[in-house]
Amino acid sequence: MTAVLIVVHRDPVEGTDTHKVTGTLPDGSPYTGKGSFTYTGSMTDGLSDFVRVGGHPVALTSSRSSLDPGESAPGGGHSGPKGTDFDPAGPNVLSLSIVDTPLGSGSPAADAGSAFVTIGGTPVLLDGDPIDSCGGHSTVTAAGQSFVTCAE
Repeated sequence: MTAVLIVVHRDPVEGTDTHKVTGTLPDGSPYTGKGSFTYTGSMTDGLSDFVRVGGHPVALTSSRSSLDPGESAPGGGHSGPKGTDFDPAGPNVLSLSIVDTPLGSGSPAADAGSAFVTIGGTPVLLDGDPIDSCGGHSTVTAAGQSFVTCAE
């Protein structure tokens, strides 16, 4: 058995995701495509109302993540010009804006959560669990506490 930390409120979620973007090509003609973006967020919503670890609500497989403040603002890591791997290639990067909505929400992947520890019948999230974020893949890291583990 391996012991892993339980995830709590505000633990970081990081990875990449994919968004539809619009803008222009270098010749000024319209561009529509997809790009990859850095996802930098944390577990913020739908956490346990019943169980806390170190004063922080425990994250569950029904919890959600959101982008950190400023990430989707102009200049943030989750704004049109910050994308990479555009398909099709060639847009004027500074002209790009993300057109997907909602933006910045993530939810635990189907294979996330403890197989043994639940709160109210819902599995708790564990360090390293996958998070589906905006058509991409991210991972949550247990950083808000260092003393409660779950044997998996």
